[in-house]
Amino acid sequence: MPYFINKEGYKLYYEDINGDTKESTECTIILLHGFASSASFFKGQIQILRKSYRIIAFDALGHGRSDHPQKVDLSKNLRYDIIRDLEDLLEYLNVDEKYGIIGHSLVGGMIAQLICMKHPKDIKFLILLNSGYIMIDNVIRNIFYNLLPYFIRMNFLQVVANSIEHILDKIIPYILRSLAESINGMKLTKDKLYMLIEEQIFGMITEINEYDPSNIKCPTLIIGGRLDNFAPEQMSEELHKKIPNSKLEIIDMAGHFAPAQRKEAINELICEFIKNL
Repeated sequence: MPYFINKEGYKLYYEDINGDTKESTECTIILLHGFASSASFFKGQIQILRKSYRIIAFDALGHGRSDHPQKVDLSKNLRYDIIRDLEDLLEYLNVDEKYGIIGHSLVGGMIAQLICMKHPKDIKFLILLNSGYIMIDNVIRNIFYNLLPYFIRMNFLQVVANSIEHILDKIIPYILRSLAESINGMKLTKDKLYMLIEEQIFGMITEINEYDPSNIKCPTLIIGGRLDNFAPEQMSEELHKKIPNSKLEIIDMAGHFAPAQRKEAINELICEFIKNL
């Protein structure tokens, strides 16, 4: 299996489909998976896209077939390392042409958005699957978001930004319970843990308010699921309002894992979008 070594010395699994015959493919497409997922999530899309395109995907550190560090850094926001690892992988694979990006969920989709804003001249198109505008990029933020009821996720910015202290008072004990295994052996007092959790969640709200997807200029396809409880369709609608050159599609009878659940419908939309660029 192919691996490359990142700057911290960890082995990261990657796939480079049609990399040896890239001259005969129409373009290169990067696939970015979500939190607690892996590149294999996209097998339904790879099956179709490999017929015409070069496909590059990798398992982020701690995911899939990549190395899993034994110690968890609760304060580390992984998006910075994932972006760096992707940049290094593209250099390692000698990708010097424009490429498209497909990102799934709040992590893969957000990384895809940030790459588009950081490297606008390198991006041919962006496709966001069941994505949104929230920075779920470490263990604390992921647990916090998973504890929120659906009606809060639907109106995340309005509800959470105005009630964050009250919400944290109710949720922190559950976050600590969920973190029990990760913090085993760490020399952190209860006060320090509380402070760390509050720091991360307040930072999460600040970053959302500072995040501006209107800087994404490439053609963008946004696909949401009508039954998505994790990234409600309202998030896809909000992205569509903010990203200038975007097209929105909401799939009926599809939840958060629409690329697997409704792969035929998703693949048709993806292929049609790329073909008409």
